[in-house]
Amino acid sequence: MHRLLRICSWIFLLLIFLVGILFSFFNTESVSLSFGFVVMQPQPLSVWVITAFALGGLIGLMLGAGIFKGVRSRIEIQRLLQRVESLEKERKRFEATRMKE
Repeated sequence: MHRLLRICSWIFLLLIFLVGILFSFFNTESVSLSFGFVVMQPQPLSVWVITAFALGGLIGLMLGAGIFKGVRSRIEIQRLLQRVESLEKERKRFEATRMKE
């Protein structure tokens, strides 16, 4: 099963590579990108698209590898601390109503 998954992964990567080559072959018109204050030098359209695809893949790998795990952990800790506070307030209200009875 593990071998089949590995073979399918390699076939998928090869397919993506071939599609990228075909895309590069057919999209050779130069295009410049403008980010408002920075204008990039004209490059073939395929260069921009493949670069964006590669950067997206790298960011996805970093997220999947847990490089930004600390950020997620801090957010989760903050959420849990707020939950603890609300539960403590609820417990105090419950104890106060029980004392009155």
